Amino acid sequence: MPILEYAVGAGSFVAGPVMLSVAERTTNTELVTGNRPRFVVAATMSAATVAASWIGWLRLGTTPTWLAWCWVCALGVGLALTDLRCRRLPFPVVTTLAGGCAVVFVGVAIVDGAWSRFGFTCAAAVVAFGLASLLQLCMPDHTGGGDTALYGALALFLGWFGWDALLRGLLIATGLTAAVALVVAVSSKSVNSTFAAGPSLLGGALASVLMA
Repeated sequence: MPILEYAVGAGSFVAGPVMLSVAERTTNTELVTGNRPRFVVAATMSAATVAASWIGWLRLGTTPTWLAWCWVCALGVGLALTDLRCRRLPFPVVTTLAGGCAVVFVGVAIVDGAWSRFGFTCAAAVVAFGLASLLQLCMPDHTGGGDTALYGALALFLGWFGWDALLRGLLIATGLTAAVALVVAVSSKSVNSTFAAGPSLLGGALASVLMA
């Protein structure tokens, strides 16, 4: 399917400036000032998306699942930048991430009749979102609504790969985030220090797919 590969490649190249613009629109904040810094940041985001898409292609091949992978990578780059700069994970971007994956998986379910697999991944998203919401209620100073929504979106993505991938992905993402939190607390000498959890959650979830 060379056309699909070319289309994804082209989309990956333009992902940087597009996601930078989306991040600024959803936060009403200019995340990067100056033409040269904006170019460097956008180019870096595109390069990261291209590299992640290529790695995913080596692991998953030219499959619908690879499309979902590329979608998560592209939007994940934007979410990571937004969280690092604003400590926010905008709901419109997180829900778009989940929605894109759902569209791909519905398409596969229609073509291949994989409705039980789709049902499992939807159930995984609901359960993960519910547990993350409960954690947010118990620890409102340490977990934000964006993190909660991202857990649900990542569970939707990981659930498509089965029980093992789901549990492994959530554990790695949570463990990596806890490790970052520990480093931040030690370096700042304060257990109440805030940090961007989005990059570690996204990175851990994507890394777990490659480990399958």
